[in-house]
Amino acid sequence: MKIKIFSTILIGMLSLGAFAQQDAGFSMYFFNPVYVNPGYAGSRGLLSGTMVHRSQWIDMPGAPVTQSLSLHSALPNTNVGLGLQVYNDNAGPLKNTGISLTYAYHLPVGEKSKLSFGLTGMMNNIRVGWNAINIDQDNDMAFISNAASSWVPDASLGLYYYKERFYAGLSVNHLLQSRFNLATAPDANYAKFYRQYYLTSGIVIPLTHDLDFRPSILLKYVNAAPAVGEIEASFILFQKLFLGGGYRVNKRINMTGTDNMLVGIIEVEITNFLRLGYSYDYYLNRNGSYNSGTHEFMLGFDISGFKTKMSSPRFF
Repeated sequence: MKIKIFSTILIGMLSLGAFAQQDAGFSMYFFNPVYVNPGYAGSRGLLSGTMVHRSQWIDMPGAPVTQSLSLHSALPNTNVGLGLQVYNDNAGPLKNTGISLTYAYHLPVGEKSKLSFGLTGMMNNIRVGWNAINIDQDNDMAFISNAASSWVPDASLGLYYYKERFYAGLSVNHLLQSRFNLATAPDANYAKFYRQYYLTSGIVIPLTHDLDFRPSILLKYVNAAPAVGEIEASFILFQKLFLGGGYRVNKRINMTGTDNMLVGIIEVEITNFLRLGYSYDYYLNRNGSYNSGTHEFMLGFDISGFKTKMSSPRFF
């Protein structure tokens, strides 16, 4: 049944093409699902944390650099999960820093399976430093001050179904579609966040006693932005070493072309509670001629009370 569900989602992805991106995306999203879906908070049954650093388009001035810290945990003897996230994204003169709190409720729906409902409330600080931009007219009223800053509230909602070796999630970010103004001119127009939709799924298929295969997919869509579709797969050796890769498609707004890339991924479980990950994005289109790819680093940990060993392996 799980394989049939995963196959259906995969066929849907291939037939629909690629979907979209507004916020920063991470190649190792499956190691930090709470960033994509608030319903994931607490699903590991212990205190779990992930730190990620992503440097995009190496060798290009002003290229995006993103950091994320996520903490989430299940509350003992309840069906409740709580989460905390801190996020920072820099792209040239534009900077976005956010903090969010997540609540999730996990409902048993079958044998060893659960369906969770998650809600995240967040505050974002969007700012621009005009001194990082070459301005033709120094007296332009839109750039008269050194920087502009705007605080805006927002929210996310997610559904997350999971078992030991399978998951599927649907979530939406920027529910409030908050407006913000980064210009100082009195007649400046307001910008806003657009709702961003995620569909994710993954399954772990045992091949031998010491070897598993884990394919996963991610679809993203947001209005008026390039569409993104991604499929990735990893081999898991001894339930400690993850080796894999992926293929990502960004559909351009005018639908006349695509920005495709290959992704290489490795994760290793250093101890029973500490794991490290690295990914590299290689761009297949002409943009790849102007940069040296994208590097992403991940540090994760899991702690259960005074113990640092989970009762069973966690693949997601």
